Amino acid sequence: MRWRGVLFTDLDGTLLDFDTYRSSPEALEALSLVARNNILIIPVSSKTAAEVRPLLRELKLPGPAVVEGGPVMVLADGSEEVVGRPRSELLEVLDRLQSKGWPLRGLSAMAVDEVTRLTGLHAKGVRDAMKRLASEPFIATRPLDPDAIENLEKIVKALGAGIVRGGRFWHLLGAGVDKGFGMRRALATLASGDRLSTAAVGDAWNDLPMLAEADLGFLLGDRVGEESVPHGVVRLAVTGPEGFSEAVRRILRAWRLSEC
Repeated sequence: MRWRGVLFTDLDGTLLDFDTYRSSPEALEALSLVARNNILIIPVSSKTAAEVRPLLRELKLPGPAVVEGGPVMVLADGSEEVVGRPRSELLEVLDRLQSKGWPLRGLSAMAVDEVTRLTGLHAKGVRDAMKRLASEPFIATRPLDPDAIENLEKIVKALGAGIVRGGRFWHLLGAGVDKGFGMRRALATLASGDRLSTAAVGDAWNDLPMLAEADLGFLLGDRVGEESVPHGVVRLAVTGPEGFSEAVRRILRAWRLSEC
């Protein structure tokens, strides 16, 4: 199929409500409107393949989807492609950081009830969230100031990895891997001889590389400070499905496509 463009969207806090993990009738209608305009919707999320596959079916999205924040792609046939350092190596990096006194606690070290308290997910949701191939979410067990975070980023880079900040967790990934990386990989899988127009919607720090890559980028809410927002990215005051729906309306107007 020849697409008119591609809309990349974050899930939690964007297409889905941050707390309930559900969408809304308005956002579902926006998805249908995008599809009627022959625009491909590609979720780009820190969720795992196990979490996203059911959502693709529920939301009637054909795939692909970018998961784990960039290193893993769920293809249209449900199979996975993994690029970047495997989780086992990232756990070794995290162990080295902890041995140097960094107050970090990885998802893999947490019990189900602890993850439930942090996320609100039920037990099966937690188990699916733990099925990671090339990423390791973590929290800081005590606050880290900006200088400490900058120092941590340098140390992690020297160890051949990288960190990005999400809505609930930090995420340890392979070097150079983020949502912008995943977006480029997804575009490369599309059989199109022409350059496709791109738009992206997100709400958190880890969405910024994806928003910067897109022709049209929309950042929802005020969680991310203005000094971090890439040039050209438009901030919308509303978050979650309401913000996603507003971004879709603006994208369709910018691309002079039907809004009904």
